Amino acid sequence: MKSINKILLSFFVFRFALSFITWHPDLNNHVDWGIRFWQYGPGFFYKANVWSFTWPNQPPGTIYIFAGIRKLFEAVFSFFWFLNVNIPPFPSNIMLFFETNLYQTLLKLPYILADLGIAYLVYLILKELKLGKGAVWGAVFFLINPVVFYNSVIWGQTDSLVNFLALLSFWFLFKKRLTLALIVFAASLYIKLSLVIFLPILLVVAFRQKYSPKKWAIGIALVLVIFTLLTLPFSTNRNPFVWLFYMYKDKVLTQQLQVITANAFNIWAGITGIHERPHTAMLGPLPYKLWGNLLFALSYLPALILVFKKQDIKSVVWCLSIVAFSSFMLQTNMHERYLYPLFPYFTILAVLYPVLSPLYWAVSGISLLNLYNFWWFPRIEVLVKIMSAYDRIMPRILGFVSFFIYLLVYKRFFKTNFKEK
Repeated sequence: MKSINKILLSFFVFRFALSFITWHPDLNNHVDWGIRFWQYGPGFFYKANVWSFTWPNQPPGTIYIFAGIRKLFEAVFSFFWFLNVNIPPFPSNIMLFFETNLYQTLLKLPYILADLGIAYLVYLILKELKLGKGAVWGAVFFLINPVVFYNSVIWGQTDSLVNFLALLSFWFLFKKRLTLALIVFAASLYIKLSLVIFLPILLVVAFRQKYSPKKWAIGIALVLVIFTLLTLPFSTNRNPFVWLFYMYKDKVLTQQLQVITANAFNIWAGITGIHERPHTAMLGPLPYKLWGNLLFALSYLPALILVFKKQDIKSVVWCLSIVAFSSFMLQTNMHERYLYPLFPYFTILAVLYPVLSPLYWAVSGISLLNLYNFWWFPRIEVLVKIMSAYDRIMPRILGFVSFFIYLLVYKRFFKTNFKEK
């Protein structure tokens, strides 16, 4: 236990220090939404039409986080300003540094902590599987994964938090804590809807654990009460569930790019390239979007069959890995960051099955290039030219390579869970 705590503390210090080095344009939205929440109030937040950057296209959970970070920034800055004014030896140049850098780091802080939380859960799961030192190595592998680092520390995106909550909900299920599992998973969806792909697996595992109707009633009731109370300030005079439904329907799910691939190196990038084209375009008799949904549904079926038969940790982790990988590779309108849900579970598998380690690091390397593509930070001219040459042929090649890796992982999934006795 001491060794894992020291590792987590060391990685936190390292990540926190490096979080000051860059400001991704997406953080401008996060700043703006946090400020506007307090200006407009939650009741008018989604109705407002004046935004410094882009309109809010995320659920209330995300907005609460950015609003909270705004108040945290004001409190921390005010504290140091008090020291600066009242203590003459206090170095005033620190205030200039805080004024230009503190907010961006506080915006990244929840996601840095979520990375550490995922690493700790990876450790606990591998320890539960009697891996010994392998449990510690699993946590380290996750934290040194460049995709994880780039997403949270450099970019400052929210993916790590929703994935931490999803993994935590499955950990609670492994421990037969249904109520906590339901609340935590609902919190993940309340912040961002992306991990709704895991909901069928969660429900199958929970139902197969055969909880009493009373347990289900308590869990569902608490979810409804908690998220009704959280939604009421936004919904004002409307039914909070009706308001939430239309907010997801009209803002979260539709007011996004509706394209074949949104810079995701997947099978569609390989076939069509990464130029923006609507996924309503036809591929033979069907639109690309429908092809993606059909292929994803077919890939999902074996995972559902497996988790219906077996609810042990290994089987569930395999199913979550396959669903996450399949979603990114087969569905349309994928962004480059949407492969993040694969890595917590694939890390566990790479430790359990060393034969998967080369595939784990290969897909991590390609995903890092995917995150780098178009933002180009840090700018390496040779790499920019390679990724941009010949009408961006390299992303197409990497899309096919990623899909080939996916097929190898899927083959291993079948061999391990359906063919071996």
